[in-house]
Amino acid sequence: MRRAGKVFLAALLAGLNAGSAQSATPSFNCSKAQAPDERAICSDDRLAELDRAAAEGYRQARQKDSTDARDIAKETLAGRQACGADKLCILDQQVKAIGGFVDLGATVRVPDWVGAHRLVLFQGHKPTQGLPARVGQCSNTEISSISDRFGEALKPLSKDSFDPGTAVAFANGGALVSYNYEPEIAQSRLGDQVLLCLVSIPTGCPPGDDRGRFYSATNVRTKGSWLLPDSQHMCGGA
Repeated sequence: MRRAGKVFLAALLAGLNAGSAQSATPSFNCSKAQAPDERAICSDDRLAELDRAAAEGYRQARQKDSTDARDIAKETLAGRQACGADKLCILDQQVKAIGGFVDLGATVRVPDWVGAHRLVLFQGHKPTQGLPARVGQCSNTEISSISDRFGEALKPLSKDSFDPGTAVAFANGGALVSYNYEPEIAQSRLGDQVLLCLVSIPTGCPPGDDRGRFYSATNVRTKGSWLLPDSQHMCGGA
């Protein structure tokens, strides 16, 4: 691992305080940034804010499950380094990390501006045709269906009611699913234009089983966004 990468991982695993949300300073020292991903973060206030949120998320998640939190941190660093200087790719790696830490009990949240900033960062990128095949690739598509996980109409949850989750499908053949009610999807409409980006591809899957890819989706009309897997089960699962 490069020295600059070790500097970031050490800072992340140390669980630095998140500090002010208005600060453009990430969790590492920008004066020592050498890697392309680190320099990209230091040049973008939003990415710096997300980096600090991810560091705070790790600090909180480590108190709940230190092993899994460390694994997420390492996976995030590897994914972020693979992005190079691609800010859109880096943003999605940071958002995925925050989601992972939240699943472990962290209380940090992905900022509301993420969808709008993702659309800004996509400017200059060339959309791919069909479903994105490589991490960092994005395609323009539209929503073809919205439902709960069981194919029924998606309805707001009432107090103490069972959460049937959320499912959304796109005209390019993509589909995402969540065990939770996703308000950003519920606020979307059939036909809404969406920017769909591939965030991660699972490794070690059985031949022919490619479930478990994560995608980010941003509704161009509402600027709402979500980052979810393409299946209820990861590859090799049920």
